[in-house]
Amino acid sequence: MAAIYTAPTDARPFKYGLFDCLGDINTCIFAFFVPCLLVMSNAEALGEHPLFTCCILSHPMGSWLLRLKLRLSQNIQGDFIEDCWTMNFCGPCALVQLTREIKDIQASQ
Repeated sequence: MAAIYTAPTDARPFKYGLFDCLGDINTCIFAFFVPCLLVMSNAEALGEHPLFTCCILSHPMGSWLLRLKLRLSQNIQGDFIEDCWTMNFCGPCALVQLTREIKDIQASQ
């Protein structure tokens, strides 16, 4: 079952490191003080229904699923377990990383 949630071997790394939070200070401030706004914005950017956004805010697994969805759709290295640990123990930094990745994708479209 782990193979379903693992990126292919040719997957690329995230463009920004987990602790490169201060590279985008505005996003960093939002992530630490009002993370719910970033989670909602990320969910909508990834095409999730607003109802899903409400579920994300009420359960931490929602953020893990957003990270998983982004990783799989953009062929980024990692797996579900890594996503769980990252979002659980480095939540604000992981949220900044996720948001910056989404912004880059939107800017390139």
